Amino acid sequence: MSQPLMKQAEGQGPDDALCRHLAWSGSPPPAARARAEADALLSALQYAYQVRVTPRVADDVRLVVSELVSNAARHAPGPGRLDLQVADRGRTVRITVRDTSTVIPQPWPANLRRPGGHGLEIVKALSRCLTVQHTGEGKQITAELALHQSRTSPGPDRYHVDRTPDGTSG
Repeated sequence: MSQPLMKQAEGQGPDDALCRHLAWSGSPPPAARARAEADALLSALQYAYQVRVTPRVADDVRLVVSELVSNAARHAPGPGRLDLQVADRGRTVRITVRDTSTVIPQPWPANLRRPGGHGLEIVKALSRCLTVQHTGEGKQITAELALHQSRTSPGPDRYHVDRTPDGTSG
């Protein structure tokens, strides 16, 4: 179920105030529903805080949301959750998907002849930072996208896997 946009507390900036959540107990929602949550977050950011989000950045956010939710649908049974949050004083959108699979995804080398399997590659290319952590029930993948900077080139330091089962660094 989708939860309404949280209200901003007096005197705070957009961090921790602009969030969207989408949880599912069985089959994940269609990617279109997840993209609608991303659109609602970006719209609120633009109208409530006058933070301009370019069409290219909005497309990138929608694509990352679609890829992460679709991967959860394809590879993880049971409940899951999408969390979208504005962070870094309105300069970053943090996209987190939690699912019940304990399998850590690995980005494959680029290969234009390979049909499919490019989702994590795309997410990594569009994200400023991509982190995978084990949780007690499975894993969570968090992608951070800059709202105002040009894309950075993919690099090994932008993909971090936390291999400890409790999510603490190990």
